[in-house]
Amino acid sequence: MTKLIQTLIIGLEYGCVYSLIAMGMVLVYRTTGVLNIAHGGIGVLAGFIAWDLNTLRGWPYFPAIGAGILVAVAAGLLFERFIVRRLAAPALATVATLALFLLLQGLVFVVPWWGNTWGQVFNSPFANKQVAIPGADYSVSWDQLILFGNVLLFFAGLYFILRRTRVGLAMRAVSDDPTAARLMGIRQKLVAPVVWGLAFGLSGLTTMLLAPILLLDNTSLTAFTLKALTVTFVGGLISLPLTVLGAITLSMLEVSTQLYLPNVKGLSDAWPFLILIVVLVARFARGTKALEDTAVAPA
Repeated sequence: MTKLIQTLIIGLEYGCVYSLIAMGMVLVYRTTGVLNIAHGGIGVLAGFIAWDLNTLRGWPYFPAIGAGILVAVAAGLLFERFIVRRLAAPALATVATLALFLLLQGLVFVVPWWGNTWGQVFNSPFANKQVAIPGADYSVSWDQLILFGNVLLFFAGLYFILRRTRVGLAMRAVSDDPTAARLMGIRQKLVAPVVWGLAFGLSGLTTMLLAPILLLDNTSLTAFTLKALTVTFVGGLISLPLTVLGAITLSMLEVSTQLYLPNVKGLSDAWPFLILIVVLVARFARGTKALEDTAVAPA
């Protein structure tokens, strides 16, 4: 029983991380058509800025993480204004996000006083607080509960914004048909900064939530981003519920393999690629079937 609960808790923990990263990517793609590869890189930068202010400069914890998230939001606004807006095609902007990711990775390693970027301890005020699970010899930390709660809050908040606010309606209109939205008076140049700022801020928030549970590690956060990129294809880079479902499924498969099939080497790391292959084959088959169904009409 304890092992099962441990599997569920750890699976939900990693699933929440994948969900937050993937939702930021989906938000940018469905509105601008750009696949934001730099999502994880900006989170790493924001995390190290917050760690620097808290650990080295003596800032309180919450102002430090607030400053890190603000830096991420500002980076999103600047990147949209001076890079994305000047590129004519979404494909070029996607390449630009890859370049930004590599630049941020190098910047983290270059700053000398950040020292060893392979794993910095960034404890929160809730580091030593835990909640015991009744009937099982297992406890959940407050940091894990905060991570779970933030995923639910962001998902509900994003749903409310997209469905109930004028900004959200404008984002959906631009996503569905940019030309029709422009004819209706919706200016994409006003919607895009909101999307990029929100997505980059979410990346910074993800790092702040993850760092107290694990270490502030450049390499592992990059790996999370690559796995979240796989999850975005489950939802077709459009559907947020399917994206979250794919994230939870991937994390549960990984954790279950590590706990119940430890002798099967490499299977846990292979799950993202296996899921991606299954999704692509299923979508290709569905697209081929639809083409065959409609091919009779012109004939």
